[in-house]
Amino acid sequence: MPGDSTTAGGVDEVEPVQQGRTNWAYEEWVVEIRNELDQLLHDGPTALQERFSKKRSVIYKVPALLKNLNNKAYEPQMVSFGPYHYGKEHLMPMEKRKHTMLLDFLQESGKPLESYVNALAPAVQDLKDFYDALEPRWHGDTSGFLKLMVLDGCFMLHFLDRESRDKLDFLGDLETAGIKRDMLLLENQLPMLVLLKIDQVQNGGELSEESIEDLVLGSWGFWSGTPLGMGKCLHVLDMYRKTLIWDERYDSHTASSGQAFQFWSAIELTEAGIRLEPSFEIMQERISFNTDDGVLRLPFLVADHAMESTFLNLIAFDGLHVGDLRGEVTSFIYFMRQLIKSPRDVSVLISSGILKNNGIGSDEAIVQLFDSLSKQAPILNPYTSKMIHVYDGIWNYRCKRKNRLRAYVVHAYHESTNWSPWAYWSILAAILLFILSFLQTWYTLYPYYHPRK
Repeated sequence: MPGDSTTAGGVDEVEPVQQGRTNWAYEEWVVEIRNELDQLLHDGPTALQERFSKKRSVIYKVPALLKNLNNKAYEPQMVSFGPYHYGKEHLMPMEKRKHTMLLDFLQESGKPLESYVNALAPAVQDLKDFYDALEPRWHGDTSGFLKLMVLDGCFMLHFLDRESRDKLDFLGDLETAGIKRDMLLLENQLPMLVLLKIDQVQNGGELSEESIEDLVLGSWGFWSGTPLGMGKCLHVLDMYRKTLIWDERYDSHTASSGQAFQFWSAIELTEAGIRLEPSFEIMQERISFNTDDGVLRLPFLVADHAMESTFLNLIAFDGLHVGDLRGEVTSFIYFMRQLIKSPRDVSVLISSGILKNNGIGSDEAIVQLFDSLSKQAPILNPYTSKMIHVYDGIWNYRCKRKNRLRAYVVHAYHESTNWSPWAYWSILAAILLFILSFLQTWYTLYPYYHPRK
C-alpha cells in the first residue's frame, strides 16, 4: 500500500506522522523499541525462548490484587528473611536475636564467619537475580546485601536444625510459631543456594538438598527418612509445596478450562465405602486413589493459626511461578475445599488421621477457613492432570451400583438418626435384645414341641 514499507529485519516501517511539531517516528524511545524488535526477529524464536527460560527470579512480590483481599496474610509478623521486609520497625527486635543465633551457630559449627562470607560472596549477583523486585538500594549495596544473606541464612538454617531436634531452648513457643509462619511467606524467602552453601561450609562435601530437605520435613512434622527425590527446590516455601503434593508419576499441566467435576464431601465418600488415609508414610504418592480397595490417600495437614497464610502464599506462588508442578497446590487446596463442607467432614478427616486441629478452634472454624481461601485468592484453574486422575478414580468407584446403594442406605441411616453417635450403639443394643429374646423364646418352646422320650 502507498506509504508502507518493510525493513530487512521484518518490522514494518511507519511513515512519519507529525502532530504539531513532533515527529514521533524518530523519537528516541520509538527507535529503541524498533531496534529491539529487529534484534528479536534476527535472533529467531529459539533465542527468544532461551531469554525467557533464563529468567531466574523465583522470589516474587505478591501483587496488589491479592494483598488487597488480605494483606496481613502476606506480611511477616515476627522476623524478616531477605530484603523485601528488612528494616520494618515491628521486626527489629528479632534482628537482635539473629546475632545471638549466629554466635551459637558459629560455635556449634566450629567454622569462622569468614568461611561463610567467602562461600556466598562469589554468588552474590546470582542471589540478587533470584529476587523479582529488588529495590535499587540493594543493587548498589553489595556488601549490605551479602551481610543480609549470611546473617539470615545462618539464622534460618540453625533455627530449622534446632527446631527439628526440639532444642529451641532460647525461643519461646510463641516466637517459634511466629518464625515458622513467617518462613513460609512468599516475600520472605531466601534462595535455596544460600542454605546450600552455608550447609556445605558447615558439614563439608558437595552441595546437596537432602540435608535441607530433612530439616524442613522434620520441622513441619512430615514423614522423613528416605529422600523424596523432589528435584531442585527454589526456597523453603517451594520445598514445603513439593512435600505436600509431590508425585513423580505425573507431568503437571492444567485441564481444559471450563471442565468441572461434581464432587462429594468427606462424609459422603465414607458413606460410599471409600476409606481415607494419611500419606505421610508413602514416599512417591502424596495424593492418590486406589480403585481396587477404595482408599483415598492425602497428605497430613495441621490446622493451626498459620494455615491460612501458608495456603494463601502457596496459591500466590502457584500463580506467579512458571515451572514444575504448576497449579498443583491450588488444585489440591480446591480439592480439600470440596471435601470439607461441614463440621462432620472435619471430624471424619481428623479421625482418619489426615487432619489435626492444633488450636484453631472448633471444627466449624476449619470449615470457614477453607471456605475463605477461595474468597481471598483466585482459583483460576482448579484441575490439573494429577487431580483429574484422582477425580476420575473416585467418580468411577462411587458410581458403581453396589457403592451407590451402600451410600444411599448409610446416608438414610445417618439422616434418620440425626447423625447421633449414640444411635449406632442403640441399634446394636436393640439387635442384641432381639437375639436374646428370640433365644429365650426358642428355649421355652422347644421342649414343648420336642419332649424327651
